[in-house]
Amino acid sequence: MRKPPKRRRSLLAGALIVLVLAGGVLLDANALDKDLPGGCAESGGKWLEEFRECEYTSRDWCDSVHGKFDECASACRHRGEDPVPCTMQCVPMCSFAKDFPLPQGKDPENCTYRIESRPVTLVNGVSKEVPAPGSPIKITTRILLTGDKGYLNDDEYPDIPVVLLQTTVGSGSFFYAAAALGTSHGMRGTGAVWAGDRILPQAIEVDTQSMVFHYADRYPWESYATAPSVARSRSFLVEDGQLREKPFAVLSPDIARKTVVAEWGDCSPDACSVLRVSVWDGGGGAWYIEAIYDGMLDDSVKAQKRIAPAVYRNGEWTLGDPLVKQVKCHQGRGHGEFSEEPCN
Repeated sequence: MRKPPKRRRSLLAGALIVLVLAGGVLLDANALDKDLPGGCAESGGKWLEEFRECEYTSRDWCDSVHGKFDECASACRHRGEDPVPCTMQCVPMCSFAKDFPLPQGKDPENCTYRIESRPVTLVNGVSKEVPAPGSPIKITTRILLTGDKGYLNDDEYPDIPVVLLQTTVGSGSFFYAAAALGTSHGMRGTGAVWAGDRILPQAIEVDTQSMVFHYADRYPWESYATAPSVARSRSFLVEDGQLREKPFAVLSPDIARKTVVAEWGDCSPDACSVLRVSVWDGGGGAWYIEAIYDGMLDDSVKAQKRIAPAVYRNGEWTLGDPLVKQVKCHQGRGHGEFSEEPCN
């Protein structure tokens, strides 16, 4: 399966130490996680390290540390096959994912988001950080777009979708979709989902508890020298407080080949010697199929290439109109590489 070239997913791969700039003070991001047992005890709760839960705490404390509150968890939820009787009673409980909770902010411009497993805290919409003390590298993250308020989960607090732009000297411009989720005390940033490198964001919006990011991109076989002009839309959902891309159909190489053979035909002995089929991943459920008919029994044309969008509808894959139609010529009959120019 072929993917766009040079699509980097992290600016700080291999960094040993991550520091977060929050209110002008450098903080160890892991300290937030380490403080949970103490905060649980101060709230009057009982901390269960094995399960990362705080029993008998309040919703207010749970919201303040971005946990998941259950006002009536079962007292028997961790008993397994223990034969000892257990009383069926409600236990107010705050649970936490394996990732440490992100600190709360007052609005999208002053929230912490998780990018590539790293917390990034914005102050007035911008974060400037280094991977380690003394490093010459400076990573800048800023809010590029915000959408109108909407509801991405089932609580009563409105949420705001955002597009984050992360840059560093000598690298690309990496775009992420994220959301600032409303809470009883402000807003909490989500993990950010990588959306593209050097794309052209246009809008982000909430639509019926899903978040839709509209932008322009290139076709995956085009270089970054090509201006982004291909309209794209990707949808995201909030599940258990985390942003996830909405599921989409995945095109396998085997299905791609069967689709090409069904619609464009296979190589017959009197036409060509080999058919090569590849899949281009355009991101967010946009798929393209490339078919090369090589060793053609033609006086001038040696090979023919087509690239078309793959369309998934009602459980079936079909081919759209070809976006690329090129030929390669036999020696002495014209160009030796694929081109739209005809052979002699």
